[in-house]
Amino acid sequence: MIIIMLDEILKALQNRSTTVSCERDATLFFRGDIVESLFVLQTGQIALTRHMEDGKSLVLFRAVGPCILAEASVYSKVYHCDAVALSNCELRKVPKGDFISLLDSNPAMASSWSAHLAQLLQTARQHSEIMRLKKVCDRVDAWITLNGGELPAKGQWKVLAAQLGVSVEALYRELATRNT
Repeated sequence: MIIIMLDEILKALQNRSTTVSCERDATLFFRGDIVESLFVLQTGQIALTRHMEDGKSLVLFRAVGPCILAEASVYSKVYHCDAVALSNCELRKVPKGDFISLLDSNPAMASSWSAHLAQLLQTARQHSEIMRLKKVCDRVDAWITLNGGELPAKGQWKVLAAQLGVSVEALYRELATRNT
């Protein structure tokens, strides 16, 4: 559904969106910047990051294209995190006012947007519960249960480790005990 919604949004706002490139390690926006646009990440990866008082960074979300970036910012005056490119990225930049006008004038689009936000909320709640589990084996079991009963392809195990909040090595050790 998200791909369809992205296509619908971009088609509806074709004349009002622009292409933006972001190189690896570049910052697309900073915490406190005024939200003027909605970004659609087409290719690449971006980390939504909050810097802590002790100097450490907390990654709130790792966005992988295609996806809408920092959806909650549509309803905010300023960004509440930094968006840092983890790879070279291609994005579409849509003026925030144009996006809100589209939702106001198109009930089907507004419904799709609401469904998308609801899915994100469900995913965040699931992730929160998985992160409460102490053992790697329990986190893997919970992830499998919540994601169709199967592990992702072997090439995606590093991404899975990041989602589970465990080291790649710890995940590989756990999966080796399962003979996968």
